[in-house]
Amino acid sequence: MYLTKEEEAILNGEKGYWEAKALKLLVKLGELSGAEKLVKIERSHLSGVSYKTVGDPILELLEDMANSGVKVKTFATLNPSGIDVRNWDKFGFPKEFVEKQLRIIRAFEKMGVKTTLTCTPYLFENRPRRGEIVAFAESSAIVYVNSIIGAKTNRHGNLDALAASIVGKVPYTGLLIDENRKADVKVNVKFDEPLDEYFSLLGLYIGDILDSNEIPLFVFDNYTNLDESYLRSLGAALASSGGIPLFHVLGMTPEAKNLASEREIYKNGAPADVLEVDERDLLEFKNSIVDEVEDPDLITIGCPHASLDEIRRIAELVRGKHLKMGKKFWVFTSRFVKDEADRLGLTSVLESAGIQVLTDTCMVVSPLEEMGIRFIVTNSGKASFYIPKLSKNSIKASIHSLEEIVNRMFK
Repeated sequence: MYLTKEEEAILNGEKGYWEAKALKLLVKLGELSGAEKLVKIERSHLSGVSYKTVGDPILELLEDMANSGVKVKTFATLNPSGIDVRNWDKFGFPKEFVEKQLRIIRAFEKMGVKTTLTCTPYLFENRPRRGEIVAFAESSAIVYVNSIIGAKTNRHGNLDALAASIVGKVPYTGLLIDENRKADVKVNVKFDEPLDEYFSLLGLYIGDILDSNEIPLFVFDNYTNLDESYLRSLGAALASSGGIPLFHVLGMTPEAKNLASEREIYKNGAPADVLEVDERDLLEFKNSIVDEVEDPDLITIGCPHASLDEIRRIAELVRGKHLKMGKKFWVFTSRFVKDEADRLGLTSVLESAGIQVLTDTCMVVSPLEEMGIRFIVTNSGKASFYIPKLSKNSIKASIHSLEEIVNRMFK
């Protein structure tokens, strides 16, 4: 890999021990993927924040780095932690867990990272421009940035995204190159009615079929415009079950709009395969992979974090209703969205119906099993995929549309 004199100086330790370590990791990853050079980035998003998923080794590493004076060179934001920082005691998070979680957050903050604690930084201050090269970790943020914004990021994990933030550069490879962003497979989809459940299931279904290096183009029969929340659900589920970092929707997503011919979107001018999917396929798939939960300990929305439009939609559905006795209903969102929902009176509508709104965390990375949760109902494909795995199957999660959840759980 070609390195500039400045990059060689960093690699030789002239700019600091951790800076050299960070660049060494990026160079090795670049060499493995065939990159010829590094390119500059100005923004990034970091994962590996929840104490549940990283534990003591990463906590100690982060504190060592922070105490040595390392600072990020990018505008870097931070993924959800394992707790609602402002209200952890209200929701029953274990105190020992809280203490170690707060140490992780403080270490990132000391390094200059914006402690946004959300998987949807693109909804407010950390939104890349179309075509901008960035380093985003967090699977649902990666697929959103690539697919719905049309910016460019490869799949980054917690350590290489942190390394990229410290150096301010990434290897020029993979999805940063236009030709590699073209579609491989066409997916024709027919829904009689678009429901959030269907888009989550569609993502899980196609992610299960395709290899992680295959890029799908979706063609929706009967629909020329879809709510962004549906596309977010689709992308998050694709990234969960298949590790897929990019998808296109014909006529909707940035790189699949305004084409002279559909052929332009494919790598070789035509799809390598064509798949046909309808509601029956998805419901059969759901029955094969998801445990049905009749009596949940927790109903949960917001994976990825709920947008203001989604909170408004929930408020419209539950206005004048109340959650059935003995049930918990949590909506996870960012502080930014929560503050806006407060200002608009939406939070009070949810709370009047028996719903609690949490920030800074989500159902996937919070210690739910330690809080006595065993059965969950959600509308999120990502949550239904990850929660059983991360809890070693001590928690069961089933997936339903928001409308069905309200009909079942409210009176």
